[in-house]
Amino acid sequence: MILSRVAVALLLSSFCSAAVHHLFVGTFSTHAIYALEFDDETYSLTLAANITTPSEHPWINLSHDRKSLYTASDSAYGYFNVVNSTSVTYNASVPLESNCSSTRAIFITSSKVEPYTVYGIPFGDCGTVIPADFSSITQNYTFTSGSSGVHGLALLPNSTYLYAADDSDDKIWTFGVDIATGELTDIGVLDAPAEGNNPRHLTVHPNGEYLFVILEEANEVAQYSIDGQTHQPVYFNVSYSLLPPDSDSSTHWADEVQVSANATYLWATTRSRETNETGYLSVFSLNGNGSIANQLFVTPTTTSGGTSNAVSPASFADEFAAITDTSVGFVEIWQLLDDASNATAVAHIDLVDGGCCANAVWYD
Repeated sequence: MILSRVAVALLLSSFCSAAVHHLFVGTFSTHAIYALEFDDETYSLTLAANITTPSEHPWINLSHDRKSLYTASDSAYGYFNVVNSTSVTYNASVPLESNCSSTRAIFITSSKVEPYTVYGIPFGDCGTVIPADFSSITQNYTFTSGSSGVHGLALLPNSTYLYAADDSDDKIWTFGVDIATGELTDIGVLDAPAEGNNPRHLTVHPNGEYLFVILEEANEVAQYSIDGQTHQPVYFNVSYSLLPPDSDSSTHWADEVQVSANATYLWATTRSRETNETGYLSVFSLNGNGSIANQLFVTPTTTSGGTSNAVSPASFADEFAAITDTSVGFVEIWQLLDDASNATAVAHIDLVDGGCCANAVWYD
């Protein structure tokens, strides 16, 4: 059979477009969301759209179907419709709970299980449960320690439990989730491995058996087993430094941890408090059961990272990840070497607007 020119053109087009991937990037202090395009064959990273928004977005999250973009901002949580890979439109917002100890939303995530509930927190002692369409507030809840400053959330893959990293109070909280309503019930709380560790962000392995927690001040990632009965995390003294040997931990603060697309690797980053020092990227190989097999490397990032240096593994392949920077204002794509013994920045784009760049999310 001989293909027509039109058919050949369509086939070539599909192969070419398969190499182009899209990201959305939030900002800390400017009213914008950036849409980027990354070509994994040519290693080009380009600005597809600079989207004006009602507020800044220090954290953004894509819904399970990539049709909604949820954001955290100064005084509210936002909901945008994703029109396509380079366009979002503002839909609605929900204000922060008035009795919270903080007035700035810092983190937002969403369930991948129907009804796809959204969970937001400020850097304080409370949180908000929101329906996927932002039509109301399902629940305002409080962390009961009295001195909490929660900075990150992570759901079990089946969305039956939610974990919260309490940076200020050195704790990890576990909440049961009512799947039908999304409402939370406080199940238990666990102290960090040591006082002053400051759990910041956390992520759950896709099999639901391990929880990885960034310890901000310790500059470590801690591995927790998730108890099959209670679903609470259990610490067996497994943690890894995110700094090279003999580094001064006081000049750095750990930032983010995420599992790669096929759960082959764990990516983690630290930032430098000094503008003349770099942050660091660490990558770990994972066992089949989800636990850490070994630390593959610790390598310097391009800059200090500022308040960001957030790593976002690609959704299409294990070897790519985006890293964002606020010290200058840029996004880079990093790629593992073939033997995964190190990684290097293969693409870079400057977005110097005075507020970029917060975290990035991969659209495709």
